[in-house]
Amino acid sequence: MLAALVSLVSMVIPPLAGAFSDRLRRQGVPRRAFILGGAAVDVVCLVMMAEVGSLGLFAVFLLLATFGANVALAAYQALLPDVVPKTLWGTVSGVRGVAMVIGVVGGIALAAGTYPQTTFVGIAIAIGLGALTLFAVPERDASAERENPAHVSDWHDFGVVFAARLFLAFGLSLLMTFILYFFRDVLHSGDPKVGTALVAAASLVGSIASAIYLGWLSDRVPRKLVVAACGIPMTLAAAGFALLPQERWMYAFAVLFGIGFGGVLSTGWALAIDSIPKMRDVARDLGVWGIAQNLPAVIAPLFGWWLLSLYSTPLPGYRLLFLTAAGTFAIGSMSALAVGRRPLLPWWGYPLRFVIGLSVWIHAHLVYRVRMWGRLPRRAGSALVISNHQNELDLMPFTALGFLTTGPSSPLMAATAKLLFEPGFMGVRFPRFWRVLRALNMNRFFLAIGLLPIENELQSRSIARWAWSVERIHGRIPLEQMFKEPVVERYALRGLETSDLFRPKYFQTAQEAYVRITELQPALGKEQIDLMRRGVAQDLDGFEEAVRRGATLYVTPEGGYTVTGAALPFRGIWERLEPLAQDIYIAAISYDPFAPKFSQLYRVLPLERREDAPAELCAARPVTVSALLSAWMLGLGGPFTESEAVRAVAESLQRLPRNVFVDPELARSPEDVTKRALAALGRSEIAMQVDGRYVLSAKRKHPNYPMVEDIVAFQATFITETLAAAESLQVKPAPLS
Repeated sequence: MLAALVSLVSMVIPPLAGAFSDRLRRQGVPRRAFILGGAAVDVVCLVMMAEVGSLGLFAVFLLLATFGANVALAAYQALLPDVVPKTLWGTVSGVRGVAMVIGVVGGIALAAGTYPQTTFVGIAIAIGLGALTLFAVPERDASAERENPAHVSDWHDFGVVFAARLFLAFGLSLLMTFILYFFRDVLHSGDPKVGTALVAAASLVGSIASAIYLGWLSDRVPRKLVVAACGIPMTLAAAGFALLPQERWMYAFAVLFGIGFGGVLSTGWALAIDSIPKMRDVARDLGVWGIAQNLPAVIAPLFGWWLLSLYSTPLPGYRLLFLTAAGTFAIGSMSALAVGRRPLLPWWGYPLRFVIGLSVWIHAHLVYRVRMWGRLPRRAGSALVISNHQNELDLMPFTALGFLTTGPSSPLMAATAKLLFEPGFMGVRFPRFWRVLRALNMNRFFLAIGLLPIENELQSRSIARWAWSVERIHGRIPLEQMFKEPVVERYALRGLETSDLFRPKYFQTAQEAYVRITELQPALGKEQIDLMRRGVAQDLDGFEEAVRRGATLYVTPEGGYTVTGAALPFRGIWERLEPLAQDIYIAAISYDPFAPKFSQLYRVLPLERREDAPAELCAARPVTVSALLSAWMLGLGGPFTESEAVRAVAESLQRLPRNVFVDPELARSPEDVTKRALAALGRSEIAMQVDGRYVLSAKRKHPNYPMVEDIVAFQATFITETLAAAESLQVKPAPLS
């Protein structure tokens, strides 16, 4: 029970004490003070353990001594990366590993050769003397880290190193726990303790010989390769214990095991420091990493006991136990190779992508009519897919299909509006459930399925978005301090604070009311401009990283929706991503708003001339009856009959450039398609029949284009630009193959 409690304290205290040590250090308190405090508790309790006369008091002081030791250890193990340059972490880790081995051997010798009371006092003296040496260690000021915490690695690498340590420690615990019983039950040694001690000594010789050299080597080659290589002798030695269970071989295997263990002891610890996401939290994260060392010490003995109990004779059970240890050594060391190979998406994002992709694909094809020509790139490698931008349906079918058809090597990822990654979006998107969803932030969810944020509301945003952004920096503040007086009066914001805008009473108004950045108080407006500038830079960095690492990134370089039908200029995202992509595709989208069922048509094809990307994108857009009919109706400027419209569409088809793509249904049956479009125009009241002739209405809004005032003019501009782009490309020479 005491051993279990000691293991529990040793597992729980280091992360908590490490976090507290990090916090105090950022406030100017050196780690030395924290280590001395923990060591003082340890020393006092060790002395008391030598004096107490009851098991209850002994247990109390034992647990307190363990507490103090782990408090000191949490800060101590973070001291080395604080004071030693990163280029020497491996070498210093090797020295640290040897010092630990020598300390363990000395501690065992002390415990074996003295009475228990003397042992506790001796340990207390050693702890005290070790703590006093810290006065010779100069600590650097941590004030700079408060402002700019150094980024070393990321949570993926930390998770990999944690898992690697977990497997290695599990195998080590199996060996350390059962080697004594192996000598007794299988080798039938006359004194199993002596045999165990000799094996331990042989492994220590091997570890001392390898720790410093391999630590030094890990400063000069990728550290993960050294850790992976160290698993080889450990795996072979554990397998040797199982396959050649003879005492004369045990010591050779022990030396072989020690060579690998010495490297893991040194370079594994340095690799853990390499994987810390931020050095400002190094003590906390090393404490968390220590759980991977202590947890197997609790689980492995129980597992080994269960494994051995499956066999009626000891040898088969021990063979399987040692082979299990060999397997965990191999898994642990090889898994270190995954450091620095962070996947583009987390593993749990792929099942979500499939569910979301399938749901959105089914929804889009049930509610709308979606047709596609061409296909997504199949081969792995970085690719960029650019598309034109008209309304919120643009990305849905294409992204859903990409989620279903692209794999982990080159997953489709899409640039989406940043407001998706903030609270309130889901409440607006699903108004029936807005009371439940109003404060939900789906940031991690969207990132996990491959959506990347980009800020496209640079000049005006909803009141709620401005308030949330300001509150993240300044906390809750009155809205009178945030917005200028006209905004406060216009939307009755007086007496409210930023967080009030997510209350049911104000939520919908705050999400729907848009104000310009110039309507913020001047100081906050300037702050938000700087924040947006940094945010856009970070967003673009994320896009670049995705393309460099092999993603297929789907973006709309125009940034915003066109409200006139004319394509918007490509923004800076194109200049940054175009040089990085191995392949570039265009997804040219057209809509047929006058079809009986609102229709989306898009083509996917390789981009031929990168310098002509905007023109190629425009020229590739499918020609629809809605576009041809709109251009003719506006040009006519008066009433018309059904037969005149049919004849006009047929003549327009004849005059089209050779390199445009016409909706196959329109090309095949122009008369039927035109008549259906005219009927849809009548039902939507965009055109009305008067005395057997069609007349355009004054009000020409379409429900799928909420920001467009005149859908007829929009479609006319759209087709005019498509045809002009196609004609401009015809006069250019074909690119050299």
